[in-house]
Amino acid sequence: LKTALDSINVDISPLHFEIMRLLKEDGTLHITEIGERLQVARAQMTHLIDKLVELEMVERQADSADRRVTNIVLTSKGNAFLKEHGGNIWKATKEVLSGLTDEELADLTDSLEKLRDVLSRL
Repeated sequence: LKTALDSINVDISPLHFEIMRLLKEDGTLHITEIGERLQVARAQMTHLIDKLVELEMVERQADSADRRVTNIVLTSKGNAFLKEHGGNIWKATKEVLSGLTDEELADLTDSLEKLRDVLSRL
């Protein structure tokens, strides 16, 4: 997957890609919602969003109902990026995981969830 992202010549991680994918599917989301769905700490989410804003893939927008809330939206550049590269990134992900059995995939998923839980407590 990293190889697929590296070949695009855009400095984003798989987690950046996942944030953009969520925004594409759900539209506007609050940074806390994104963090909860991806199980990423708020401090890390801020850093991840800052990078995507710098790349002009997403933008922050004030919430019309609550000025204290900042929403994250995918930009037209972000949409174009997903349209152009999303298929290749998913294909690379499937290729990486295709060598694992269903049991190994389940074990990997469980292990990653446990690791994420431990890291979220740090």
